[in-house]
Amino acid sequence: MRILFGLAVLCAVVVTGISYFVLYRYVSDVPENKICGNIYIGNVNVSGRTKKEAKKLMEQHLKEDAALEITMKVGDKSAGATLEELGLAYKDIGKVVDKAVEYGKKGRLFTRYRQIKGLEKEKLVLNEGFVLDAEKTKAVIEERVEVLAEHAKDAGITKSADGFDITKEKKGETVDEKASAEMIRKYLNSGWDHKGFKVKMAVKTEEPSVKASDLESIKDELGSFSTDAGGGERWKNLKAGVDRINGSILMPGEELSVHDTTAPYDAEHGYVEAGSYENGQVVDSYGGGICQVSTTLYNAVLYAELEVLERYPHSMLVAYVDPSRDAAIAGDYLDLRFKNSYDTPIFIAAEIDSANQMRFTIYGKDTRADGRTVEYESETLTTEDYGVTYKENKEAELGSMQYAGSPHTGKTARLWKVVYENGAEVSRDVINNSTYEKSDQIVEVGTMSDNAEAAELVRKAIASQDKAAIEAAVAQAKGMSAAGSDNAGEEN
Repeated sequence: MRILFGLAVLCAVVVTGISYFVLYRYVSDVPENKICGNIYIGNVNVSGRTKKEAKKLMEQHLKEDAALEITMKVGDKSAGATLEELGLAYKDIGKVVDKAVEYGKKGRLFTRYRQIKGLEKEKLVLNEGFVLDAEKTKAVIEERVEVLAEHAKDAGITKSADGFDITKEKKGETVDEKASAEMIRKYLNSGWDHKGFKVKMAVKTEEPSVKASDLESIKDELGSFSTDAGGGERWKNLKAGVDRINGSILMPGEELSVHDTTAPYDAEHGYVEAGSYENGQVVDSYGGGICQVSTTLYNAVLYAELEVLERYPHSMLVAYVDPSRDAAIAGDYLDLRFKNSYDTPIFIAAEIDSANQMRFTIYGKDTRADGRTVEYESETLTTEDYGVTYKENKEAELGSMQYAGSPHTGKTARLWKVVYENGAEVSRDVINNSTYEKSDQIVEVGTMSDNAEAAELVRKAIASQDKAAIEAAVAQAKGMSAAGSDNAGEEN
C-alpha cells in the first residue's frame, strides 16, 4: 500500500514538472521586448511592435484622427470643426503602450499562459484614452456654436417724443460648454469608429440679464453733451461709433468700454480712413475721429456723475473741447471706461441730429437733491508755443520750402468739478490733470540739385536750424547753381 502511494506521488510530481516545463516553454517563446499578437490600441494593430514602434504608430494615427471633422448641432443648425481644432490628444499613450507591451509577461506563470493563449481566440483592445484641450474646445464652441443658439433677448428701451418705449425681454438657450465637451470626450472613448461624426450639443436655459421691469425706473435725463460732427470722411467714423453706443443699457455696477464697444476699426465694420494723431502728427487711419465720440460721451458721463474708471488726454490739443475735457482712444492701451454708479439702470442715447450735432444723453432715475447742479471748468496751467523745425527734402527742388505737419501749442491743464446748490457754489474738486505736447511746424527745404556743392551748402544750414542762415544759404546756393548752368552752356 505504501509503495502504491509513493508511486502515485512520484507520477504526480513528474506530470506537474512536465506541465510546468510546457507552460514555461510556451510563454518564453514570446519576445520580451515586443507586444504579443492580436493586441490593438483602439483600431490600431500593435502586435509584434516594440514600445518605440507602437508609440510612433499611435502618434501617426492621432494625426489622422485629428484631421477628421465633427459636426456640432444646435437645433436644426450646425457648425463644423476638425478634432485638431478641439485639441484632440492622448491622455497618456505611453502608459497604454506599456500595458500592451507587458500583457502576458507579468504575474504567475499560469496567468501569463492564460493571457497569451486567450489572444489566439480573441483580440485584446486597449482604449487610447482621448482628451480634448479645454481652452481650444471652449474657443471653438464660443466662436462657431454659441451663435447657433436662440439666445435670450434683453428688454430694450428707446426715447420717443412721448417718453420711453420699452420692449419686453425673452428667455432663450445657450450651449452648455462643459457638458458638450464632456459628451464629445465620452463618445471618443466609447467605441468610436474613427470616422467623422455628428453630435447634438447640450444646451441650457438662458435668462435675459435685463428685464422690462428693470427699465421702468428710467425717467430722467442725468447728463448730456454735444459737439459739432463736422463733415467729410471723418463724419462717417463718428456715425459708426455713435451707432454702436446708441441704446446701451448699463445695470447697476456694470461698466462700458468705448474701445470694446466701437472696435474693430476697419472697413468691414463701417470705418474709413480719416485724420488722427500719431507721433505728434496728423495721419490718416481707419476710425480717425473716434476720439471725438469718446470725448463727447465723456462729458455726458461727467454731467451724469457716473464713476469714470479710465480716461486719457490726447497727445496734443483737440479743437472740439477745452483742455482736460477730452478722452483719447488708441489701440487697446488708451480707453474710456466708466461704471453705472446708480442703484438703477441707465440708458445711453446717441445721435447726430439734424443740426449735425453729435449728442450723447444719459437717462436713468435721478436721485440727486433738488437744486443741485454741476459744472466743469477747464484751467490752463502752463503754455508752450510751438516752434519751427527745418527738415531736408532730397526730392524737392533746391531752396524750395514747403510747410508740413500739424503745429500745436503745448499745454498743461486741469478740470474742475464745481457743485452748486440752488445757485450757490458748495464745492470745487479737481477731476483730472492733463498734459498736451507741443508739435512744431515742419518746413521741408529742398536740396535736389545737379550742383553737389550748392546742395551741401543748404544741407549744412538746415542742420543749424537757424532760419536766417538757411535763407542765406538758399540764396547763395541758387546763385551757384545759376552760375554753374551758365558755364555749362559756354563753348571751348
